[in-house]
Amino acid sequence: MEDSLREILQEAEKHRQTGNRKALTAILRRVTTNRRAYYRESIAEKLEEEFADALYKVLLLEMDEEEEDSIEIAELAYLSLCASFHHPESVTAEHYKRRLLLLHYFCDYFTDSIIEVFLSKYRTDNMLLARNLALECLEKMQLSDMFYLEDHAPDFLDGDEQLSDACNAIETNPNLSDAEREESLLLHRVLYAYLKAKYKN
Repeated sequence: MEDSLREILQEAEKHRQTGNRKALTAILRRVTTNRRAYYRESIAEKLEEEFADALYKVLLLEMDEEEEDSIEIAELAYLSLCASFHHPESVTAEHYKRRLLLLHYFCDYFTDSIIEVFLSKYRTDNMLLARNLALECLEKMQLSDMFYLEDHAPDFLDGDEQLSDACNAIETNPNLSDAEREESLLLHRVLYAYLKAKYKN
């Protein structure tokens, strides 16, 4: 019988704390093998945040071998993490950091969905332009999280070297107008809705 997601996540955390990378990799591989089923279980058991964290570790450990798998893992991580944002009372600076870093380190895995949702008219005639515009959209999404941290948790932002490096790597001009800031938030909402529908079944 397949272990429950909760049991797998608890075992993964135990191996993370003891530094047993081999055992951690083995248990996380079980999550990725049945990721869609575990995604649905994470919703039922209210474990989306922990599930997102497990998938993020899979990406960081470069356990994914096929690009299609990588894309699905990244999208499910984003989808599960963003579920927290629908409960504003429980959202912390750490959530914004995780979302920003996910989009920063693994932006290539989100370009196809961004193109599908926002830039499909370029798909046939100018795929290179579509990809560049998609990367710009993803940077604006990162900027929206950076702006939140600047406004609500500046000490958290300044005190995190990894996060500061990611923010400094953003090439899009951060001097966004109010309308562009609203657009960057809309990008998050629409991508979340698209992925929610994509992985409904």
